[in-house]
Amino acid sequence: MQRVDRLRRGLFSNQLSRFGWRISLTLFSLAFAILLVALLATRVDTIDLSSLLLGVALATLCAVLFFLFRFLHLANEQHEHADSALDTTESSLLESEERFRQMADNIQEIFWMIDADTRKTLYVNPAYEAITGRSRHALRQSPLSYEEIIHPDDRIHVLFRLEEATRSGEFEERFRILVPNDGVRWVLVRGFPVRDDRGRIRRLVGTALDITTQKRTEDAVARNLALAESAWAEADAMRTATLALTQDLRLDCVLDTLLQSLRDLVQYQSATVLLVEADARVFLAREFPHPHSTSPATTCPTTFAASEYPLIQSVLRTQTGILVPDTNEESQWVPFKDHADLRSWICVPLIAADRLVGLLSMGHTEPNALSEGHVRIAELLAIPAAAAIQNARLYERAEIYAEELERRLSDLREAQTALEQAGRARQFPNKRIN
Repeated sequence: MQRVDRLRRGLFSNQLSRFGWRISLTLFSLAFAILLVALLATRVDTIDLSSLLLGVALATLCAVLFFLFRFLHLANEQHEHADSALDTTESSLLESEERFRQMADNIQEIFWMIDADTRKTLYVNPAYEAITGRSRHALRQSPLSYEEIIHPDDRIHVLFRLEEATRSGEFEERFRILVPNDGVRWVLVRGFPVRDDRGRIRRLVGTALDITTQKRTEDAVARNLALAESAWAEADAMRTATLALTQDLRLDCVLDTLLQSLRDLVQYQSATVLLVEADARVFLAREFPHPHSTSPATTCPTTFAASEYPLIQSVLRTQTGILVPDTNEESQWVPFKDHADLRSWICVPLIAADRLVGLLSMGHTEPNALSEGHVRIAELLAIPAAAAIQNARLYERAEIYAEELERRLSDLREAQTALEQAGRARQFPNKRIN
């Protein structure tokens, strides 16, 4: 409306200027004609000067009135034409402004406009209040207050990119904003340049879209993908470990393979395999050297009562795994020999055919270094490990039985040979007697 009023005032002033110029030209012509007639009348004696001047004055008055009415008529026609054109232009501008207002008020994105030099806000639509939780009135009072809603971790980068956009005209960023009620939201902001006649960027306009739901979905997909990849890697490692545990039936090889397979899945610093003996005693069958060695190794045979370590006794009794995130906060924790610096610890039972054959434990010198996920991995590996240990022990017993059987067969063969020799010896004396 202001532009239309300025245009109407300018056009009317222009018409008045042209009309004044025409009146001035007419009056000048009239004065020149009167002066010319007066000069001629002074040279003609036969003509009555007063009559002549009166006629000239009347003629001049008629001419002036004619031109005046003519000019007024033309000016009125031009004014009406200009009013009609301006009314049409004004109506078009009002319709365009109404369409823009309807679009800006009803879209779900923030439509914004800032000054390129000062970066002050010039306009935002009502969606600004719905997305940010802040009023447009407060933004009008402080045109730079939008900087405060940017998350502190993203603010420096976003403002730097916005400063670059005032020169390049390109802006597209995903970042977090602080919302009074919901805490944090993610927005996707795009900006475009508005240039003047000389190509200079005068304003930046753009949109801001709330992508919080999309971002959460993307994060959930990324987490699920990571979990799937981790599960696939664990399954592959578990399959490899299971195959490795069945490659050799010797108990020493099974125990070494077990600790190495566990290390491939969990970065522990200490691990032991305890085998159950009679009378609630356990035997230290294998130990991963702590903390510097990188390969499993045996130690001198050690047997101890489970009652000396309440946590081990608890696992034997319940036959369920246990996690100690921080040994300093566990009242029942009793440090093992040469392992007083362990701060997190896991122990799971080795069960084969519903029979407890031993325990698998591992530790770390950092608190909370081991988690429930590591317990799950240890329990999964304990299933084939317990079966492999049970088979290895059966294999050892079979070897012992085989050796004993071979020894007895050898003794039997020796006894049979001796009997045969004794029988032949008895036969030879009889022949001599005959």
